[in-house]
Amino acid sequence: MEKIKCIACSILLNTAGILIYAVGISSFASPNEIAPGGASGIAILINYMTGCPIGLFVFLFNIPFLLVIVWKRYFSFVFVCSTLLSTAGLSVITDMMSALHFPIYDGNPLLASMFSGAMLGTGLALVHLGRSNTGGISLAGLILQKCSPQFQVGKVISALNFVVVIASVFVYRNIDSLLYAVITVYISGVFMDRILADAEAKSLLIVIAQSTDKVRQVFLDEGEGVTVLKGEGGYSNRRQRVVMCVTGKRESGKLQEKIRNADDNALVIVMEVQHVTGKQFARII
Repeated sequence: MEKIKCIACSILLNTAGILIYAVGISSFASPNEIAPGGASGIAILINYMTGCPIGLFVFLFNIPFLLVIVWKRYFSFVFVCSTLLSTAGLSVITDMMSALHFPIYDGNPLLASMFSGAMLGTGLALVHLGRSNTGGISLAGLILQKCSPQFQVGKVISALNFVVVIASVFVYRNIDSLLYAVITVYISGVFMDRILADAEAKSLLIVIAQSTDKVRQVFLDEGEGVTVLKGEGGYSNRRQRVVMCVTGKRESGKLQEKIRNADDNALVIVMEVQHVTGKQFARII
């Protein structure tokens, strides 16, 4: 049951992310001559010059990278399938929006760049949370990381995106397109980082109490991992056990309430932890 729930959640996140991303491209970026880097940015430029559908180009652009991943077995088969489905879904939905004349925004270009960035960043974050990838230059970066771990992949990807943004000046012959693209890329990064940080953030609970066993049992009853440390009072020099637990933000409030019920004199310290990996927590791909 838990596995089915996880799969359903992943599908929902991917679907929502793809739809939001496609709207950002079709309704805001492309109509306003904004090429926000990546495969989508290249596709927008190619579409402007040749009329090639944006979605079709994005899909074809990703095929060589996916073939390399399958051939070299860099990542799991599940990751390849989910990325292929996400890429295909993004391609189909983007071109369908164009074919069905989905509403576009052709007003203030500055607003278009801002909303485009917000939608692209939100869409990418949701797809990432759904344990998938929309491919493009980021997929090339993952391959490069596997081939040469010493490379600073982030800088390489940023450089490639910068080249795409610069190219928009020569394609559109308009410096404004470059400036709006920079705004889009920046806002996209801010939204993506903020959403992922909030989604992956955990709460670190440190509890100092007289009845340590009762407090520890609270965590165990809720199925949480718990660590008991040996501590010493700075003033009293009295040895005391300290209970520590890393848990989700949602569970943190419920645990604090139960700790108060178990020992209303317990000192509970709650801190936000931005990134946790290992054991039952998320691992990097």
